[in-house]
Amino acid sequence: MVDLRIDGESFALTTAAGVFGAQGVDRGTMTLLRHAPAPRPATGVVDLGAGYGPIAVTLGRRQPAAGVWAVEVNERALGLIRSNASRVPNVVAARPEEVPPALRFDGLYSNPPIKIGKDALHELLLDWLGRLVPGGYGWLVVKQAMGADSLRQWLDETGYPTDRAAAKQGYRLLRVRAGGGGQADAGPAATGQAGTGPGPLAPDDLATIGAGTGGAWTVLGHLHGGGSDPVYLLGRGALRAVLKLKHGAWWADQLSRAATTVEELRAAGYPTPPVLGFGRLDEDRAYLLTGFVRGETLNRLDPATLDAVLGAVALHGEVRPSPVRDWSVMVTSFLNGGIADFTFHPDVLPLARRALDLVSRPVPALPTGGFAHGDFTLRNLLFHEGGLAAVLDLEGFGRGTPVIDLVSLLTATTDPVDGSPDVTRRIVEYAVSLGGTDAFLACLAHRVLATVSWATEHPQLLTDAARRARALLDAVD
Repeated sequence: MVDLRIDGESFALTTAAGVFGAQGVDRGTMTLLRHAPAPRPATGVVDLGAGYGPIAVTLGRRQPAAGVWAVEVNERALGLIRSNASRVPNVVAARPEEVPPALRFDGLYSNPPIKIGKDALHELLLDWLGRLVPGGYGWLVVKQAMGADSLRQWLDETGYPTDRAAAKQGYRLLRVRAGGGGQADAGPAATGQAGTGPGPLAPDDLATIGAGTGGAWTVLGHLHGGGSDPVYLLGRGALRAVLKLKHGAWWADQLSRAATTVEELRAAGYPTPPVLGFGRLDEDRAYLLTGFVRGETLNRLDPATLDAVLGAVALHGEVRPSPVRDWSVMVTSFLNGGIADFTFHPDVLPLARRALDLVSRPVPALPTGGFAHGDFTLRNLLFHEGGLAAVLDLEGFGRGTPVIDLVSLLTATTDPVDGSPDVTRRIVEYAVSLGGTDAFLACLAHRVLATVSWATEHPQLLTDAARRARALLDAVD
């Protein structure tokens, strides 16, 4: 047992032999605690190599409205963290592999394990510093005699601008800026403010969400991959949830419809997380809270994973959503509108002509009525232990033909690098069996034309758009 005296108070921490600092909180850790800023409310940070938890527990006590991951590989130390943080509910003790790979942090604090060797240390820091959101900061305390200055130089050269924030009793506190921008001395994290991050979330927002979902939540970090929507991992005790913020007055009603549709899909056996809550935060923002599902995204499908995905698509026809948004109508309206007269960039004009030649004009109405995801791509599919764990991001759903979603899936399977001709063939055959040849060609033409028209207006996207459009068109040759 050791006493930690900080912030004008003292509290006891349980230690054990074989855990760093067992005889007392070391001077390096005290240097960090005295000079590094506290986390901002409604953010998530990580204490890397937490030991028995002096940094994590102090950060959690200083800022109860922030989530603190205490990451440690030593099982005995993890048990000590849980004991020492028993009255600090915003601290989560975890092995590195227990932290979701998609999670990103506003701040990183560490008295890093220098003795593991330079190469291992560099690999460890690159991994975890790479998980800071833009504008986030790392705070590393290192003994000068054990290479603090050379570590600072290496971080600078590696793309993580680093400066010395404090120097006490032979230790250096290094302030490391997340790669990609901001001023080291004036950035928000340098003054204890949140990083610019994927989006704004205020304590008042959390209070509103907690009131609407039966209890308070703690932000545990940002979830990478939400596109333009801010996405957060929240915690309440052992419960984990995904919070997505939607901008625009239209979304409040759409999320209400989504909650009903998700319930119906889940009743039919569809693999998607439950909706835990939804509502307005203000006139322009709404929130959706869903259960958290562990899994990973894939770059490609093999025959086994494809079977699971097509099994999910087969359930789309089991649900008849509200007609407020109809993806089939959107496709035919697009093709029968002015797209044939659009002035495409010369680099993609031949591809646009190939797509237009796939359909007769006017394009007849497509089948509709069942559930259509609208963005049924690999980035919205989670897999675990070889199976489909979850289909995500259903809130933009509408009604329509499942062929729309199968064509969305083709954008990944036709990739020249990660694609599989056999998988592509099976998706095409299944799409035709569900909607007919004309519906499939119309949906594919829509996808190609939407891609190359957008790239025409954003020329920096032309090369990638042409590659994807050509691969889709080649799938039907």
